[in-house]
Amino acid sequence: MTQPRYYFTGDNDKVNLDFGNLGFDYHPCPYRFEAVYELGVWRARGVVEETAMTLPEGSQCLHYGQQLFEGMKVHTGADGKVYAFRPAENANRMNEGARYLQGPEVPVDLFIRGVEEVTRANLPYVPPYGSGASLYVRPFYLGIGDNVGVKPASKYVFRIFVTPVGPYFNGGFGPDQGKSFRISEFDRAAPYGTGHIKAGGNYACSFKPCAEAKQEGFAEAIYLDPKEHRYIEEIGAANFLAFKGESLITPDSHSVLPSITRRSLLRIAREIYSWPVEERLIDKAELDEIDAAAACGTAAVITWIREVADGEKTWSFPFDQRWQQLYDSLVGIQTAAIDDPFGWRHEIK
Repeated sequence: MTQPRYYFTGDNDKVNLDFGNLGFDYHPCPYRFEAVYELGVWRARGVVEETAMTLPEGSQCLHYGQQLFEGMKVHTGADGKVYAFRPAENANRMNEGARYLQGPEVPVDLFIRGVEEVTRANLPYVPPYGSGASLYVRPFYLGIGDNVGVKPASKYVFRIFVTPVGPYFNGGFGPDQGKSFRISEFDRAAPYGTGHIKAGGNYACSFKPCAEAKQEGFAEAIYLDPKEHRYIEEIGAANFLAFKGESLITPDSHSVLPSITRRSLLRIAREIYSWPVEERLIDKAELDEIDAAAACGTAAVITWIREVADGEKTWSFPFDQRWQQLYDSLVGIQTAAIDDPFGWRHEIK
């Protein structure tokens, strides 16, 4: 397939960024991808340059939160090729949210086309292999239009922007990079609300508990189930994993976002390492019996949880070498440093 000439800058030399020391911050890239839904049809605008968006003041995304977003990464492989990681799974998750919010689904091929085109357009911003950085890809979905009633929009915008990023938590992953988390008394999502989709409102309500946790020196807040405040659910920006004996365990709940990173790690644990895996309720009291804990997600990858605090009680967990095995396997697959037995790498050609 011939690519439009304007996708490229003239050469593929990297921009002048210190890729090895990036934080998880926004660095503007020249191009983004956009498509618009109206009158029952998605129309792809393709690659555009403007960063600002103009929306009708009555748009449902502004007043009623009819908005979704995704997070995924693109890596330069050890073979010099550029890869996205499981983009169809991000498309499927966005469409689960679109159905729940009563908007049109984004065709999977349109979603993947957008990821490919915006990556090709911004190739100089894709961090080099070995830098520890990646190109973070942010697809998002907005219900827009002139409206005041509480109802789904009739028009939608699907847009993708990208930015080169480093680790989500300062220091990244490693046996000397343990983080402390605090159990929050606040809820992230209602028991049968929108916790299972990546709606923006789920994150807005985490700002206050996260800020309070950070003010007390913690990396983030951990949320318990919103019904009984008894079972561990997830961290504000990541899912929860733990080892109990030989088993890798993780919460099972309708109000937990189905993380693609978590799903990938569980499959690696089962099929590469033959470890027992359990998706189930994890009572807070069970922290007394847990041997190791971690946070995982697209942004965080894997972060060792060194400590969990709840009021006056604190649980401490040593670094477990199994986190290193999972991390090395996942990142190795993403960057083509090892074989991909699952077909997860999607080459950007």
